[in-house]
Amino acid sequence: MNIEQIFQDLKFDLQSISIKANERLLKEEQIRSSIYCSLRNQGYIVAAERNYEKNSEVECDLVFWRNSKPESESWMEIKTARYSKAKDDVRKLDKFGKNSWNNGEKGQFNSWKKDIQKFNLLNNIEVEKYFVLVEQCFDDSLFDKMNSQNLYEIKQLFGELKYNKIEFELKWNKAPVNKCIVRIFELKNYSKQPLIAH
Repeated sequence: MNIEQIFQDLKFDLQSISIKANERLLKEEQIRSSIYCSLRNQGYIVAAERNYEKNSEVECDLVFWRNSKPESESWMEIKTARYSKAKDDVRKLDKFGKNSWNNGEKGQFNSWKKDIQKFNLLNNIEVEKYFVLVEQCFDDSLFDKMNSQNLYEIKQLFGELKYNKIEFELKWNKAPVNKCIVRIFELKNYSKQPLIAH
């Protein structure tokens, strides 16, 4: 998988949205569609919302193969995040007009952890696994803040995981924050952990 190509395709797609659009916050569907197309253009066969097990309702965002070979199977989960302490800019007020942010830090972290722990359901632990985190922020990254302070034991989950990163500016007129940070984690060193209760 060409990670740099995925970065460039995502950047192009997200910056191509009209400045007159009503887009405010990133949606997972936007990210998944862009990565789906990028992987297809790289020659992969791609499936969206693939079940982890035949009798399970738990689904993975994207599964992809090179040349239909089962041994080339890769699994990918995708999450978006938002974070800001900015005030006094009308774009940066929440949708209810309050001069504050509902960052929901712990809830966002738990959603990342829950998605990563879905990989526990894979029978073949040797398949390639990726976690994509796309952040929308003002100055500070929520991931960087959590990691530097080891909030919610984030280092237990991400400490040994390698990732590639790109940063760019969104050009959405109504976006509450402009910076976009995309991280793609390679979960080669991921070890199974207890699942979070739903």
